[in-house]
Order: sequence, then C-alpha cells, then structure tokens
Amino acid sequence: MIKLINHPIVEHNITVLRNKNTGNADFRHSANVIAHFLALEAFSDLPLIEKSIETPLEKYQGKEIISDIVLVPVLRAGLALLEAFNFIMPSAKISFVGLSRNEKDFSINEYYFSAPNFVEQTRFIILEMMIATGSSVISAINRLQLEGANNFTVCSIIAAPEGVENILTNYPDVKIITAALDRELNDKKYILPGLGDAGDRWCGM
Repeated sequence: MIKLINHPIVEHNITVLRNKNTGNADFRHSANVIAHFLALEAFSDLPLIEKSIETPLEKYQGKEIISDIVLVPVLRAGLALLEAFNFIMPSAKISFVGLSRNEKDFSINEYYFSAPNFVEQTRFIILEMMIATGSSVISAINRLQLEGANNFTVCSIIAAPEGVENILTNYPDVKIITAALDRELNDKKYILPGLGDAGDRWCGM
C-alpha cells in the first residue's frame, strides 16, 4: 500500500526542494521538516502496552511503545531523513545500505552494508529520499531479507509511479509512505518534475 502525506507545511517545503535556486542549507532544512512528517506517519501504528507511573501528584496509567525498530538509510541520500526519524524514535537501531547506480544500464551495486542484531518482530524502516525506479529499495529489502528481516516500511520524500509499482509488484506487503507522487521518469530515469539529484543537492555539490 502507499500512503501520501497531505499537509500545507509539507507542500510548502516540497516546493522549496524543487526550486533549482534553493541553496543546500535551505534544501537540508526543508528535507528535514518533511522527514518529521514521514516519521510521525511511519510510527503511527506502533503497538503500546499499559505502564503505571507516578506523576508529581498521583499515580497514572500511561502507555509505552514496545516495538523493536531499525532505521535503514540508503546511502547517501537516505541520510537526509535519518536525523528526523532518530529524533522521533531515539531508541531505534540503525542499519546502513550503500548502493550505487550504473548510469549506463541503471543496475544497482552494493558497496556497503551493516545491520544490528534484531528479532523476528523487528520493523525495518527504509529511508530513501527519492524513489525513482524502485531498484535501490528492492535491493535493500533483498539484502535485509538475507539477514532474516521480514517487516518493511519504505519512506521517501518523492516517488515516481514506476518505482512504486516496481516495489509493490515485488513486495506487495510493503508499506510506502511518501510526501509526493510525481508524474513519471524520463529516459535517464530521473523523476519528473522531481528535484534533480537529491544526494548532490543535500551534500551541496
């Protein structure tokens, strides 16, 4: 399934990201703002247990999150989302998947991988700033499955219909959360209208 975030603050910051005249400082800020909205949605269905505490005045029956969560930024652009997700869920573990794209045949190559210990019920939240063809996300899921992972949510700022379809065709149970679903890919597999090379712009290149 796909969930599209709809909020005026998100729409405003999407426009900032798309603007070719936006500098890297403002680009990073807007990406971080949108990432907070994505994180809140990604964590909106976490299970809770009852927890008894004492306020300064009386006993209180509260609630506590018990989920085991691993955040998985796809290097390098996925790092743009990590700070916000870690702020919302500081107890989350972190895995890294480094992937590069061959610009001639658009194949995906892994150059780095790390993952913490986890249990069967662990939720893996894959962070990818833009979903173009979806191949990077699929490669990340494939790699994590080799380690035994089986519960995936994918979060992105912008997604192309082709990439979403590719992911859901291969993994129909994956939940995709995005702030914008764009029109299409061009012949170079860039998203239209898109925002250019997100990794380069976030890094100030």
